[in-house]
Amino acid sequence: MKQTWEHKSGFTIVELLVTIVVIGILASITIVSYNGISQRSRDSRRDSDVSQLKIAIEKYHSETSAYPAVCSNNDQDCSVDALKTVLAPYLKSIPHDPRNPLNSSTDYRYVRGGIEDPSDPNAVDSYGILITYESKTSCKTGENIKSGWWGVAVPSC
Repeated sequence: MKQTWEHKSGFTIVELLVTIVVIGILASITIVSYNGISQRSRDSRRDSDVSQLKIAIEKYHSETSAYPAVCSNNDQDCSVDALKTVLAPYLKSIPHDPRNPLNSSTDYRYVRGGIEDPSDPNAVDSYGILITYESKTSCKTGENIKSGWWGVAVPSC
């Protein structure tokens, strides 16, 4: 008795496995690229947020001739939430870290420096904002930034 094999069209198991592996590799490359793009996007948002904060702080300074003293002590940092009341005329709302706006440990930090001799016309007022980035080094920005704020290892932006 002669056995006949019918020719059936389709894919072999090897072809299916190769296709699945290629799709998996492409998916993993896409996910990694997306994460990097998301981090850079949030970092850009941080730059924009801090620019808005700095503009509002400078407007406050131009009207009062001092930077906001909202933290418990000069040269001691606090959350930017402390600026909410004093900057209300200049900002609709205080910006928060875009990655986790409800987590104060990752939020922007604000500090105001003390003026050694307020009667001295050459005495300088100062403030700083700490920005914690995801895809680049954290840094501090502001006016007349003191190196001791957040440690000397944190560079100025």
